[in-house]
Parts: sequence; C-alpha cells; structure tokens
Amino acid sequence: MPSHHTLDESPTVHRWNNAWPARLTIAPGDTVTLRCADSSGRQVQPGWTAQDFSRKFDPLKVHALTGPVAVEGAEPGDVLEIKIEGYQHHGWAWTSLIPGLGLLADDFPHPHLFHWKLDGHETRSMPGVTLDLHPFAGIIGVQRAEAGEFRTRAPGPFGGNMDVRHLTAGTTLYLPVFTAGANLLAGDCHAAQGDGEVCINGMEAPMEITLSIRLQKGRPLRAPYAICTGPLVPPRYAASPWHLFIESDEVPREACKRVVRRVIEYVVNRLGISPELAYTLCSVVLDLKVSQLVNVPTTTITGYLPEAIFQSPQR
Repeated sequence: MPSHHTLDESPTVHRWNNAWPARLTIAPGDTVTLRCADSSGRQVQPGWTAQDFSRKFDPLKVHALTGPVAVEGAEPGDVLEIKIEGYQHHGWAWTSLIPGLGLLADDFPHPHLFHWKLDGHETRSMPGVTLDLHPFAGIIGVQRAEAGEFRTRAPGPFGGNMDVRHLTAGTTLYLPVFTAGANLLAGDCHAAQGDGEVCINGMEAPMEITLSIRLQKGRPLRAPYAICTGPLVPPRYAASPWHLFIESDEVPREACKRVVRRVIEYVVNRLGISPELAYTLCSVVLDLKVSQLVNVPTTTITGYLPEAIFQSPQR
C-alpha cells in the first residue's frame, strides 16, 4: 500500500547541489506533504516595515526550499510524475519592491513591502480590490545533472524556479530525472501571481504542499511538461469582462514595460492608491501574454486585467 510522508522545512535549502543527501526517501506511488517556509526562509515577518525589509532581508537566503526527497529506483532517463494534490496557506503573504530588481526597476528605486491577509480563498487587503487566491509552488524541481552549487533563480530542464502559476492543485507535473533518486525539492509558494510576476514577487506565503509521486522508467523527457485540469483563471474572474492593454515593440521587454506602466496609471486613477501599490497589484494579478510573433521583428504583448477584482463578491 502507498504510504504518506511529511517533511518539515527545517533546514531549508537555498541552492541546487546534487551532492546533498536526501532528507527523505519514498517509494513510487507514495504521497508526501512538504512544509514550506515562504521564499525568504521566514526572514520576512508580518509586522515588518519597508525599512525592516531594506535592513534585515538577506537575498542570498532566497529561495527557501524543502527537501531533497529521493524516489526509490529513480535514475537518469526516467521521469517523475508529480500529481499536485493540494496546498494549505497559513493566512498571510507578502510582496516587495526591491531596488534594482523587477520589470520596472528604474521607475521604483525605493524598497516597498506589502502584507496580505489571506482569508480562505480570497484577500481584501488592498483598498478597493478583492483578489481570488490560486496557490501554487513557484519552484518544483529535481537536482541538476551538473556537479557544484547553483543559485535557485534560473529554471531549466530540471524544473526549478519556473513560476508557472497553473501548477495548482489538480495539475500533474512531469520532470526528467538527472541523478540517482531524483531528489525533489519544492518551495517559493505563492497565494496568487500574475503571469509575469513583474515586480519580482507574487504573494509570497508559507504553505504545505501535498504531492503524489509516481515513477516512469526509461521515458526520456527533454524538459518539464504538465497537464492542468483548469480552470486557467479563477471562475469569478472569467464571469466578468477583462481590460486589455496592448503594446508592440521590436524588444518584447520594452512592450511589457509600457503595458505595465499603463496598467499602473489606470489602477492609480481608478482606486486612488499609490503607484507602488498599483505595481504590487500588477505582480499578483496582471497576466502578460504574447499575442503575436509573426510580424518580424515586432512582438505584441497584451496585459489582461480582470474587472472582477474591483467587485466585492457576497460572502
């Protein structure tokens, strides 16, 4: 019979390194619940101010991951089949602006920190806005093939810091195995995030992740693949109109910048909040999508902002 395991977040892991031994070994078909700190490794506290964040936050401790978890019999050339069973948040999250980082680093040179109170499946922490939560892990990955120690920022064939917001409960993720045991790690959980995560954070939150893990032997896979059962957007968002902000440029990142600046201006004018809060909102709900690549050399980027966030649903 398959077994259920639990692994806590102490100690957290901040690097990829395939020389580290597994903290837990499971059999194919088993289920594991990983207790994950927020991406800061519990540095950020609910009472912190922007000044606290600027003075005390150590970016070298990002990302805080739980693991490694070895799977019996896994070896290079195999595939892990990871069914995401569920997430459980702890009632709070944070989003920051960090000088020098993010899509609009030149526009926002000062640190900023916003705390979210998570109430079940929503948050009303920002004035005039109700956001639906869609928890997911920004990082799910196996140990890399290369020897040595590597920062966790860049994703790759091993998975890692993909920030794919549809790795929600019900999704099955397939990862190629590069080392004996695979040695899975996960963390960087977000209570919500827009496609783009433009200010550098989603809603960074401590959570529990429950995963069912199977092993597919001798099935080469070039890079991560997933099957998402949907819905791709929260149902309440889908029931209302969307605001589309469209920009084209030979440099896609410049088109993205203009889209986000326009959304910030729209939100500031509509809600009367600061540009910093509007930028924070963009990071957790605005979806940036590539609309066309065919008109070489120009790329068109569209930002999708749901009207439903400005509505107050009945409880």
